[in-house]
Amino acid sequence: MPESPSSRLRFLLGGPARLVTLILVVEIALFYVAPTAEHVPNPPPLGTFEHDIGSWRMVREMEVDADTQTFLKADDTLSRAYVGPDGIVTLFVAFFKSQRGGVTPHSPKICLPGAGWTPEQSGIISVNVPGERSAIPVNRYIVRHGAERSLVLYWYATAHHVMADEYISKLYLMYEGLRYRRSDEAVFRVIVPIVRGESTAEKQGVEFIQSLYQPLRRQIWA
Repeated sequence: MPESPSSRLRFLLGGPARLVTLILVVEIALFYVAPTAEHVPNPPPLGTFEHDIGSWRMVREMEVDADTQTFLKADDTLSRAYVGPDGIVTLFVAFFKSQRGGVTPHSPKICLPGAGWTPEQSGIISVNVPGERSAIPVNRYIVRHGAERSLVLYWYATAHHVMADEYISKLYLMYEGLRYRRSDEAVFRVIVPIVRGESTAEKQGVEFIQSLYQPLRRQIWA
């Protein structure tokens, strides 16, 4: 039987919910106010990332324009096109060394519509990648620009966690701030043109992610 609005309200005002809220407030206060120094990593520039990944070869390095850099406020970015056995994909990475100043990764669901892409579908898929005990969650996003359709696969990652949901990533950010005294995070985006159907594009994108996942993690969080 569905829960009534009044019962949900009683739960939100009850002891357990208040306790959870209090814990979150305390965690936020400890993270942002505690005097303990934050660990800020200094990985090699993303531009030094390898050009060949498995059967994929970089064919173009794309410059991130000044307006986009100003909007993102990322500490480092990478924008490339790779070609593989079944076609071309584009990779974009934005890395943030610290989020204590309020600078956070932007969701592609905000950036792409702003660039003229119309969303058609969205969901989350699980991708098995080498070296991980369990599959990683990846956003699956279909967009259209005129007659052109593309599959967008993106996810967020820290040194210790991988997330699809940007709000869950904020919870992990608090946890890592308390445990590891760090708030570095990256957003990874792979775009595949839909030429021979969505399933073919998804297969191509997943294979690319499986090839680049560990090398890119080592580049940022070795």
